[in-house]
Amino acid sequence: MDLAAVQALAASISPWLYGFGAAAIILETVFLVVTKTERDVASRRLGISCGLLGFGTEALVKVGVGLAALLWVYEHRVMDLGFGWHAWLVAFLANDLMFYVSHRASHEVRLLWAVHVVHHSAKHYDLTTGVRGSALGVLTTLPFYAWIPLVGVHPVVMLLVHQIFNFYGLAYHTEYVRRMGPLEAVIVTPSSHRVHHATNPQYIDRNYGGFFILFDRLFGTFVPEEEPCVYGLKKDWHSYSLWDAQVHEFRDIWRDVRGATSVREAVGYVLGPPGWRPG
Repeated sequence: MDLAAVQALAASISPWLYGFGAAAIILETVFLVVTKTERDVASRRLGISCGLLGFGTEALVKVGVGLAALLWVYEHRVMDLGFGWHAWLVAFLANDLMFYVSHRASHEVRLLWAVHVVHHSAKHYDLTTGVRGSALGVLTTLPFYAWIPLVGVHPVVMLLVHQIFNFYGLAYHTEYVRRMGPLEAVIVTPSSHRVHHATNPQYIDRNYGGFFILFDRLFGTFVPEEEPCVYGLKKDWHSYSLWDAQVHEFRDIWRDVRGATSVREAVGYVLGPPGWRPG
């Protein structure tokens, strides 16, 4: 396989991935209507709106500045993996590691959390939660992946693998799949990711994985689903406004920074963990 073949593969797969996501959400909606399941229609609509906004900005950045930057890094690669199976394997494992690292950082650094909080703002857990994202998400996550072309993974391979990761991530945002047997010990499942979205005290900041659950087990952030999950945010926020969903945490950061009594305190409000306070 060469670059032209990979580009053709990406061009053929991408529409199918987006089509799968849209079809899955439509089918879920039909199922909820037919079964007369209680649902927050306005919140689902907000999730879809956030998803369109997030995917739109991500596509613009990836095919524009992001791709150009990654190609520049690739020109300075220390090895060349080509386009064989080992290049795809390295891309897959590197993506999974960086998903964990960037995801965890988005929970531990408030400025990054201000972007990621959009994804956690729903009080329900379904496919529209899976696509609920920030317009700035690609700007705060892509830098974590920027080193991957340096080890010889072509940016087109890297971005295609990353896109497949995103759509696998959509699939485990559901409450209809309860447990997956032995797979629970190996990959991220709906059960383990439900824990990640929950605000139950024992579930806070757990299960960051993207595909494999390995890194959560390795770094001690894995917790199994035991009691029913309560979704939403710990702070009292609820809105159906697309603008408010995107910026509310930035507004709170600005409020705290304006009230800071020192530069160190102001920096703590921005770069400290969410909920940080002096002392």
